[in-house]
Amino acid sequence: MQFNIARIGLLIVCFCVFSQMSLARTSHSNLVQQQVDGVFDFTHWHSGDGAVPLDGRWAFYWQKQLSPHEWQTLQAPWFDLPATWDKEGASQSVYNGKGFATFTAKLINLPSDTTWGLIIPEQSTAFRLFINDDLVAEGGIAGVSFSSSEAYSGNQFIKLGELPANSKITWHVSNFHHASGGPWQTLIMGSYYELGLYHVVKTFDQALVVALALLTSLFLIIQHFIDRREKASALLSAFALVIAVRVGIMDNQVLYQLLGVLPWQLHIRVLYFTMLIAAPLILYWQHNTFPAELSENTARRVGYAFLPALISIIIFPSAWFTELLMPFQFMLVVVIAIYFWSLVKVILHKRRGGYYIVCGALLLSLAILHDIALYAQWLEDGRLWLTYGLLAFLLSLAVNMLYLRAEQKQQVESLSEQLMTANKQLKARVAQRTIELAEKADALEEANEKLQLLANIDDLTGVLNRRAFVEQLEMFARIKPDVALIMIDIDYFKRVNDAHGREVGDQVLKRLSSVLLDAIRGNDRVGRFGGEEFIILLQDISTAGLNSYCQRLLKEINDIDFSDIAPLAGITVSMGTTMGTLVDRNIDQLIQQADEAMYYVKNHGRNSFRHYTKQ
Repeated sequence: MQFNIARIGLLIVCFCVFSQMSLARTSHSNLVQQQVDGVFDFTHWHSGDGAVPLDGRWAFYWQKQLSPHEWQTLQAPWFDLPATWDKEGASQSVYNGKGFATFTAKLINLPSDTTWGLIIPEQSTAFRLFINDDLVAEGGIAGVSFSSSEAYSGNQFIKLGELPANSKITWHVSNFHHASGGPWQTLIMGSYYELGLYHVVKTFDQALVVALALLTSLFLIIQHFIDRREKASALLSAFALVIAVRVGIMDNQVLYQLLGVLPWQLHIRVLYFTMLIAAPLILYWQHNTFPAELSENTARRVGYAFLPALISIIIFPSAWFTELLMPFQFMLVVVIAIYFWSLVKVILHKRRGGYYIVCGALLLSLAILHDIALYAQWLEDGRLWLTYGLLAFLLSLAVNMLYLRAEQKQQVESLSEQLMTANKQLKARVAQRTIELAEKADALEEANEKLQLLANIDDLTGVLNRRAFVEQLEMFARIKPDVALIMIDIDYFKRVNDAHGREVGDQVLKRLSSVLLDAIRGNDRVGRFGGEEFIILLQDISTAGLNSYCQRLLKEINDIDFSDIAPLAGITVSMGTTMGTLVDRNIDQLIQQADEAMYYVKNHGRNSFRHYTKQ
């Protein structure tokens, strides 16, 4: 069931992402090709044929800034665009990353019924663009030295209007702030209205990702403050905020449109910092979400490895830390590999919600790898995929959160049902126990009433006679209580009668009976079993309690004073005890066990007690 849901989630994420990519991409025409170096022929192109990327061979004038008139009289090598100077172009030469140059090309056979537009992606790091003799766009200040230059950031979309059938482009590009300079992204020319729609949709895409990331960050940080133990929420909140900032200052720069543009030196630091800090954040989040699949040591080591890189971005000049772009990108590739290995283990271990995160992470990782290849100029396609990869990742997180919430709700409902069932069972047990207690209470009351009605009390001692005591045992056996029986016999009682007379003997029996009656509780019973034999029934008493009771009873019997009736120093008794659950079939057995234990005491010193043990 979970796998089927995961596949549905994957389809939703992929549909959302690639539908946005298809909307954001304007179709590119291949009808404009270079038959001659430096010339773009529009003979077969019409306004409905899509945009034209002006990539190919341009004339290249290194360390020169030529006016639109000057370059037509000079010979120049050819350079394949897009590319930076420190990459090998058509000239088979590699130039310094810092410097300035003029790039020129001709546009021929332009349709006369077209209102032209031009998208100028961000270049490194300043430019000035002429169409024919007119300056149509510039970014920063394209100077000839560090002091005369000023870097810029962001894409530009301009309206060119109608152009002569044969036009020329003069493009000044200057870089003294970045390690790698030059026109590394393709100019895109086409119908102003089609390019305008593309520009608006792409801006909307970026704004959507920024808004989703900010809302996600806000939601997660609130969740963290509600439950401070939830570290994963705080880490993912920070990651979402980093995403929002990075996407918001790239390409069409939706955050700058709202908040104002940062100086380029600060902009490039924020851009690189957000690129790197996202890696340890996502690994720490992965560890807190799936600790068995990604250890804390791994996340910590990655954090330590990224720390010097982050510090270098803060303290070093931009020309220095931008030299480290390739090592930085290699570090990101390593993190992607670590992250993907942990995701593989998440899938293998069938962790809850893992399928959704894997789908989003796969698309994000592909986008990052694509953009790394694009920055390294291994690909010719000038479109950055990061925005769409981040959108996919955020959507996968949203789907994952909704799934977990739904599962938690189902668990809560299931637990509620189990609790209700348990409560019903408990109520039934309580009711049954109440009935049982009521039955026992009725049996006890009946036994008490029976006792009063029978009035089978021993005339001399005031305790139950043998028949009444046994009958009480039979009544109590109906409720099967745990009981103890104590059989008591007066030591040398015949000597008392012989020495002091029967009347004194009767007084001894009475005073002993009085002590025994005082020593029992309301549900206990005392009976006279023979001439000088007595028996006690105790209910709900432990072995330790019985032991203590017998010791106390022996002392009280030994302390009986007979000085007022005869010169009798006192009496001693021998006691035998047994314990068990009282039922009809074992009444005689319990009496016999107590009797055997009592006779053991009589034969081994008297004036003591013994608990029955099976021989």
